[in-house]
Amino acid sequence: MRFVSITFLIFCSILSYTQQPTKEQIKQVEDAKKEVKRMKGEAFPDFELTDINGDTYTKDQLKGEIFLVNFWFTRCRPCIMEMPEMNEMVQEYQDEGIIFLAPTFDDSDQVDKFLLKREFLYQPIPDVKEFCLEMNVRSYPTHFVVDREGIIEKVVIGYSVMTVKSLEKSIRKLLK
Repeated sequence: MRFVSITFLIFCSILSYTQQPTKEQIKQVEDAKKEVKRMKGEAFPDFELTDINGDTYTKDQLKGEIFLVNFWFTRCRPCIMEMPEMNEMVQEYQDEGIIFLAPTFDDSDQVDKFLLKREFLYQPIPDVKEFCLEMNVRSYPTHFVVDREGIIEKVVIGYSVMTVKSLEKSIRKLLK
């Protein structure tokens, strides 16, 4: 029995070791985060995205509108943790005409199943792995606040108790 226990512990140690990100992978994620943060003040890239309901959004179509883009995925713990606060923000600003988009690399079936269990008031946009890569998003959630001219006003990477407050501050600034 002792042999089985020791073998199991060794196996678990090897398994956990092999699943740890390498230094190179960590560096790539950190570099991507820096690159994304540098996008503040730049034009949001052109896009054509179709949400889970079949509605299509383009950058040209949203010109003149304030929009938030929240990159997420269905198994992202921080993404799920922030959803109640994000939903409150959507409800608070829904009468202001702000568009809330939520691209994910997850496919439509995964998103549909997820939404049966959890409410998410953003417009989920599944199957956009290429767009996530194009935007250099490697950390989730990643948020962009985009002004009426299509310029990125704010970038917030990750989730903390200040995420929504920071996004709301940018929204209020743009609404003035």
